[in-house]
Amino acid sequence: MAKTVQERINHYLEDTIGAERNFEKALRTFGKTGEQTTVQSLLSSASAKAKTQHERLEALLKTRGGSPSESKTILAEMLAFTPLSAQLGQGAAEKNTQHLMVTFAAAAAEMAMYESLATAAAEGRALDVVSLARTLQGEERDDYAQVWDILPQSAAASFQAELEKGKSAEEVLARYLEDAIAAEKSFETQLLGFSEESEGSTVQALFRQHAEETKQQYTQLTQRLEELGGSTSTIKSFLAHMFNLAPKIAQIGHDKFERQTQDLMMAYAVENAEVAMYESLAQAARLAGDGRTHELARQIQQQEKQTAEKVWAQIAPAARRAIQAVPEAA
Repeated sequence: MAKTVQERINHYLEDTIGAERNFEKALRTFGKTGEQTTVQSLLSSASAKAKTQHERLEALLKTRGGSPSESKTILAEMLAFTPLSAQLGQGAAEKNTQHLMVTFAAAAAEMAMYESLATAAAEGRALDVVSLARTLQGEERDDYAQVWDILPQSAAASFQAELEKGKSAEEVLARYLEDAIAAEKSFETQLLGFSEESEGSTVQALFRQHAEETKQQYTQLTQRLEELGGSTSTIKSFLAHMFNLAPKIAQIGHDKFERQTQDLMMAYAVENAEVAMYESLAQAARLAGDGRTHELARQIQQQEKQTAEKVWAQIAPAARRAIQAVPEAA
């Protein structure tokens, strides 16, 4: 554990560098996968940008007397993403849409990561870190917006591609609902774990409230799936794998204030992944002429957006508390 504020900020820079390195690698792979050239081009470009980001962070860390760590950090683990083996059986176009969901979530995670870094650096009067963190946060916000702009078109094309293979609209929608249910179940478990680490706080209440909302959501999704003649699957979907998040062992060495900030970052990432997931489901339901599924997807999507805003509001205060916990900052 860092003994001084400046050491702690350097450790945060190391975490951020590890995250950006993983993001670069994942995006490079995403840019070579699937068949939607617009998606491939955007993700390849984002990979190149991530490379410049970790290079700038490394240069800054060096000026502060630090050096990048090769150890796995919680942020690097979180941005390592889902095993691609979980996409077996998915169509080429569907893989592109899923990669957009992941990238949307990752951009959100990194926006949260830089919010935490900038807040901590401001509290520790490390103005050089504040400046770079805000610059990189702006770049992540641009990626976030660009992904969102092309996600609906990608989702619609993916759904159409499945129909052209001879699958029925009901069959494809049922599979998408199964994915959403598995994702929600995984996230409920994570939220309950987060709440246990935030005992007696506003953050704990937020996590518990959303865990209950998440339970209600997958109950609604399950009911709709059954109405379409389907049933929940025990197979881990791509999205459920993604929502398993980072192993808790990666948080060893961080105090309770840092762990709470990290949990909030992860929760913000998943809320945004779900916003993207329900956008895809809504587009498919619209094309299928399934008004009930479309309405349900939009309803839950709005709930996820509202929760994401609540989570975001807690990130800076949590990051500030983590710096104030260091003796010399008291």
